[in-house]
Amino acid sequence: MKIKSLTIYCSSSDNLTSDYYNLAEKLGKFLSRKSIQIIYGGGSVGLMGKVASSAYNTGGHVIGIIPKFLVSKEKISRETYKTIIVKNMIERKKKLFEMGDAFLILPGGSGTIEEATEVISWKFLGLHNKEIIIFNFKDFWNPLIKMYVQAKNKKFGNKNLQSITKHINTLQEFKKLFP
Repeated sequence: MKIKSLTIYCSSSDNLTSDYYNLAEKLGKFLSRKSIQIIYGGGSVGLMGKVASSAYNTGGHVIGIIPKFLVSKEKISRETYKTIIVKNMIERKKKLFEMGDAFLILPGGSGTIEEATEVISWKFLGLHNKEIIIFNFKDFWNPLIKMYVQAKNKKFGNKNLQSITKHINTLQEFKKLFP
């Protein structure tokens, strides 16, 4: 997989168990070693903050994109090469989409779910052909995957999610995507 920049969608929660943060830290360090630029939501909290800081602190190139109204709520990260402050969520999502060569979807809440389903829908519609990697850590995304299977089986759509996305469950599987 030839990817120079990776847009990462993930949680901004600081209330998760440590295994999620450990994974985010290992991902950030791995991407830094592979010289893959991280494009993310710009905050210093949650999984997004952990991925960004671990990459940045090991020499990685990190670009944060954050809307003005979230600057204090998500505590803007200073551990980035560059932070882009935009007017609103629409501009943030547009830049996140445009700047990444591919998408990595880690566990997250409603914002992550929205961002994930949007880039998946756009790929179904042929609006892009970028890689989408769903990191199904601890089976987090099983309900979403099942929902897409159900939609296909009940004829609400004719495409299979697995045919347009890569599904991985472990860090080892992720690393194999970037030899």
